[in-house]
Amino acid sequence: MKKSNSANKNNTKNETKYIKICNGKETKVKPDTSQYKISEKNNSKKKKKAHKSKQKSLISVLTQTVVSPPELEEKKNSLDKDKDKELLKETDNQKNLEESPTVVGLPDNLPKHDVNISDEINRKECPWVPIKYTSLKSVMVPTKDSGSNKEVNKDQPLVAKSFLHTSELSSKIFKQLQKEVWFHGILLKDDIKELLSTNGSFLVRIDMVNVKDFKIMLSCKWETKRIHFVLEVKEKEVTLFENKSHSISALIKKLLTNKLPLHPELKVILQNPVPRQSWEIDKNDIIITKKIGQGTFGEIWKGSLKQGEGKSDISIAIKIPKTKNIDKYIAVVTEALSEVRLMRVFNHENVVKFYGASFVSEPFLIIMELSNFGCLRKYVRRKKKIDNKDLLNFAIDASMGLVYIHSKFGIHRDIAARNCLVFAKKKVKISDFGQAVILKEGEKEFKLDSKDSLLPLRWLSPETLKYSIFTFKTDVYSFGILLWELFNNCKEPFENMKMSDIIVGVRRGLKPKSSPTVPPEIIDVIEHKCLISDPAKRPTMLEIEKILKGIKEKW
Repeated sequence: MKKSNSANKNNTKNETKYIKICNGKETKVKPDTSQYKISEKNNSKKKKKAHKSKQKSLISVLTQTVVSPPELEEKKNSLDKDKDKELLKETDNQKNLEESPTVVGLPDNLPKHDVNISDEINRKECPWVPIKYTSLKSVMVPTKDSGSNKEVNKDQPLVAKSFLHTSELSSKIFKQLQKEVWFHGILLKDDIKELLSTNGSFLVRIDMVNVKDFKIMLSCKWETKRIHFVLEVKEKEVTLFENKSHSISALIKKLLTNKLPLHPELKVILQNPVPRQSWEIDKNDIIITKKIGQGTFGEIWKGSLKQGEGKSDISIAIKIPKTKNIDKYIAVVTEALSEVRLMRVFNHENVVKFYGASFVSEPFLIIMELSNFGCLRKYVRRKKKIDNKDLLNFAIDASMGLVYIHSKFGIHRDIAARNCLVFAKKKVKISDFGQAVILKEGEKEFKLDSKDSLLPLRWLSPETLKYSIFTFKTDVYSFGILLWELFNNCKEPFENMKMSDIIVGVRRGLKPKSSPTVPPEIIDVIEHKCLISDPAKRPTMLEIEKILKGIKEKW
C-alpha cells in the first residue's frame, strides 16, 4: 500500500529508477515512479508497465469424468470436419497438461450471438453493480468416443450444450446474487481448493476469461474430485443440463432441497453451501469518502467500515485495482487477489492490518487500516530533522515486521521507506504486498521468470541483479538500503548515478555513501551487516533486529 496526498515537485529529479530483470539480464526502462509513489495527479504521459509476477490463473482446473451429452454429437456433425478434427486433436494433446485451463473458443462457422439486455440501474440502491457485461461464448469439445465413460480434458468446464451463451447480467441478477452466502465473486484456484474441502460442499463464483468475457460457475466437491459447472444464465432462465429455473438462487435452492443430480451421468448432489469467509466484506458495509492517491496499480481511497450495532465505524484505506491497459486487466485483478491471499496470513503490530476484500463485483476493493501520517519516506522528508532515537525506533519497528513476515515464509521483495507507513505514537508498519510471495514447503528462493517485471533497481541485492532470485537475505539487503534512507533524510540511494553504473557497481560490492552525521554504529549495520555482498555471510533479519535493539539500549 502506498499513500500520498500530492506529488513532491522538489524530488522529481531523484525519482526511483527501475529495471526489467529476467534470467539475470537487465534492460533499461523509463522511470515509472507511480509504480511505487502515489500522487493525487498522475503526470506521466508515457505508457505504464504492469507487473506480471506471481500471476495465477483465475480459471480453475477441473478433475472429473464426464459423458458427452447426445446433443454434442448432433452439433458435431454440423461442424466443419477439418476444424472438428483439430478440436479433437487439441483435446487429446491437452489431457496430460497441468497448466491453468483455458476456454475453447467457438469455431468460426458457428453463429455468433451478441445480445444486449438493457436494465435501468438504481445507483443509490446498487452502486457497485457492473453497468455492462459482454456475452460469453464457449464450446465443450466432443470426445471421439461419445457415449462411453471417458475422461474429458481436465482444463474444460462442464457445459450442457455445444456452445454456451451467457447474456449480459442485469443489475437485478447481480443484486440478488450478492445476497446469497454461497456466492463468492472471483476466487483464486488455491482458495477454491481450500473452501471445497468436504463431500457435497459447493459455491457459486465468477470465472473471468478476459475483461469482457466471464462465466458464472457452480463449483462443488464430489467424492475425491472438484467439479466446476458452467451455468447458462439468461434474463428469465438459468439452465444446468436438465435442471432449469427462473434465477440462479431458485436453481440452487431447487437442487439443494430436492437433492437433484447436477449431471445426468455424474450424479453429483449439492449438500453443504460454503458461506463467504470473514475476510469477504459486504460492500454495503463500506463507505468511500475521499481519494487520497493513485498509481499504476490503481487508486487509494479513504473511507470507513461498519462494525455492526453498538460499535463505531473504523477508518480504512481502500485499494481499488485498476489499469488503463485493458490487456493487463486480468493480470492486475489476479495480482490483487494474490496480495489479498498473502495478507490474510499476516497479523502483527508492525504489519499493516488487513480487514478484508470484496471481489463480488466491480470495483474490486482491498480494505486495510488507514495510516495517520502516510508513508515513512514522505514523513522523514517532511520533518527534515528527526532525532536519531526516533529514526532508530522506526528501523526497529520495520525490522520486527519483516522478521514476522519471514517467520511466515514470506519474502516482501520491495522493502523501502516508501512501503512503510507511519501511525499514531510514531509506530511504523510494513505495507504494500503487491510483490510479496510465500515460499512453499521445501523452497528456499523465489526465481523471477517474468519477462516484464518492473523492479526498484536501487534496492536490489547483488544476487538479484545477477541471478534474478529473491530470498530472505535479499530482503535483508533491501532493509539495509531502508536503514540508509532513514539516516540520510530519505534521499534516493546512489543518486545522480546512471542505471548501468549502479548495476555494475552493486554487483561488485558498491554501497551508498552515508552522510557524515550518521552514527558509526548505524553505518556498521548498513555496510558490514545488511549490505554484505555474499548472502551466506549476511545476517538474518532476526539478527539485525537484535543488533538494532542493542544499539538502542546503549543510546
